Amino acid sequence: MEKKLSIYDQFEIRGYWWLPSNPEHEIAGILSFGLDGINLELFGSLTKRDPFEEKKNKFDIVLGETEEGNITLHNGFQTKMKIGGIMSTQLTFNQLLLGKHFTNRKEMLFHSASINYSYLEEWMGHHPFSEDYDEKEGKLTRADLTYTFPPVFKAEVDSIGATIKAGYHFNTNSEMYKKKTYEHTSSLDVIPNKERGLDWYLNITGELQNMLTLLMNRPVYPKRITAKGDLINVEKGLREKIEIFMLPMHEFQEKSIRVTDRYITYHLIKDNIADVLSNWFSDEEMKSSRRIFLRNMYNVGSDWEKEFLDYAKSIESFHRDTSGDAGKFVTDENYEPIKQQMIDAIPNNTDKDLKQKLIGTLKYAHDFGFQRRVRETLLQLHLDLQNVMFEDRKKLKAFAGDLTKTRDYYTHNGDVPDYYFKEWNLYFANKRMHTVLFYHLCKRLGIGDDILLPVILQNDWLVQWLKNAKKELQN
Repeated sequence: MEKKLSIYDQFEIRGYWWLPSNPEHEIAGILSFGLDGINLELFGSLTKRDPFEEKKNKFDIVLGETEEGNITLHNGFQTKMKIGGIMSTQLTFNQLLLGKHFTNRKEMLFHSASINYSYLEEWMGHHPFSEDYDEKEGKLTRADLTYTFPPVFKAEVDSIGATIKAGYHFNTNSEMYKKKTYEHTSSLDVIPNKERGLDWYLNITGELQNMLTLLMNRPVYPKRITAKGDLINVEKGLREKIEIFMLPMHEFQEKSIRVTDRYITYHLIKDNIADVLSNWFSDEEMKSSRRIFLRNMYNVGSDWEKEFLDYAKSIESFHRDTSGDAGKFVTDENYEPIKQQMIDAIPNNTDKDLKQKLIGTLKYAHDFGFQRRVRETLLQLHLDLQNVMFEDRKKLKAFAGDLTKTRDYYTHNGDVPDYYFKEWNLYFANKRMHTVLFYHLCKRLGIGDDILLPVILQNDWLVQWLKNAKKELQN
């Protein structure tokens, strides 16, 4: 296989396959990888059980010796079986590890991993190529193309017990006398303080993916994961390389980024990149709201109503989880005796189920309601951003009311309110809420207004939508 494969390439690998518990019983088969999954078609059966019973079998580990090297297939089950003529079976797996055999999950320990993501080169923002030309009498006599490795950043992230640093890879290819190409790729290298297992690396890979998705303000996906294993050359510090493939996402896309697009690049936050990374992993209070927000980011093409409800949940969750006592009429301590007096006042002959419902309602009655939470979240926006979104503060507060009525209607489908967001107005409301959440979630990472405001307000496309919303919406 000539080129280095990514999670979004399609390929087939031929080889012989067996179970760790029965290495003498090898079966020929073809492994296929693509959007349909990680599928192994075997010309026979890996077990000696009744083939009809094999449908119940799970295959935690299957090993292969292939034309591309040693392969470990992990977390699989049988999906197809054919009997008659030549028997064949098909197994489907969740992970493919190319480069080493592991006989069980506990052996899957790695020293470090390098992850390449979609748009990562744009986020890094380095221009490693430079050109130089010589001319004589108006004719080109020489053309040089130079590649210079960009500077490397390194950040200690104590909350996960690891170092995260930038990695760069240079590849060249040529076709005899016709052409020569240079290729630059970036990676985020994760180096824990001690060896970690596969699940840990996949979790960190997903967390960094989500952080980049927020900062880039577009869906980002991992494309290549290369783990490093045991030392194979102590003197040179060389380690085993294991390529990790997980199931590709059907929603994946990597469109060209326009010069006019604005997002939070590494260069904008390079002076506090360690704090941003640390805040991402350690800030428990915003994890619920950003999870809902990111769900909308990845669900490209979802209907506007569902998108609206998720943004509404995210705003409510953000304020509830980050405001503390500022999101309550009184503190928990001061509310406790008030609550108890109201519970004690419930008549003794009250229906048991009704009494439990009243007690449940009173438990959080001192918390702000949804509309108040939305209003407070909007008022915490920078004034320049408020001015782009709303005519005045009165309309800002009224928008919180419109949002509440719309949420209640789409949630309960009761009486149709006099005014609520629908059709294009729903789209405009979604743009507003997305921008509000983007601003607040980035602020929680320690990114200041000096960075955030230009990123938002110099995005002509976004600002035009926000101005359209101000014009078209009632508030």
